[in-house]
Amino acid sequence: MASTEQARAALAPHGALAPQLAADHWHGEIPLPEAIAAFYEQVGPLGNWVNERVGHAGLTVSTAANPFSIPPLARLWSQQAGYRWHGITGERLASWPDHWLVVADQGADPFIFDLRSGAIQFARHGAGAWEDDGPLFADIFEMAACLGTIGQVWDEAGDDIFMDDFSVNPVHRARLIERLAPLVGAGRADDLADLFDW
Repeated sequence: MASTEQARAALAPHGALAPQLAADHWHGEIPLPEAIAAFYEQVGPLGNWVNERVGHAGLTVSTAANPFSIPPLARLWSQQAGYRWHGITGERLASWPDHWLVVADQGADPFIFDLRSGAIQFARHGAGAWEDDGPLFADIFEMAACLGTIGQVWDEAGDDIFMDDFSVNPVHRARLIERLAPLVGAGRADDLADLFDW
């Protein structure tokens, strides 16, 4: 599992971090899980300033496909729209399990915190039904450290990231796997590179 320090260091280049306390920022209809409260208090992805009315938009982390997005705590409950409830009518969607909480996304494909286990899974739209494919990350700190690291390698690569056929340059893929390996092991690092189109 990744530490608080690893998660903070990985996310810091992608936007502002600041402690966010549940008492001040959580607007959900369910109690905020302790692990999520600790993540926002200790890592605190806040993002970039939008305006006074909207506040912070959250962190945006660039990668080979759609960017990863992690909302600030004040917007975490509204992030459930389209998953837990219909985004227009507000009707509760029966297909979304009660024990799932979206904590980040990639192009609306959610990273899901399992309230029972504390693990994070990743689901893709278009499968016809949300599937429980098991955990992708042990916890939200590991997720944050990995997504932030992917973004760091992407940013460091610059224009050299893609080959002429628009595949990711193997040099940068290898660097990504090398950087992820201390967080999740070499085999899982390779799997993450595949999953996120590296």
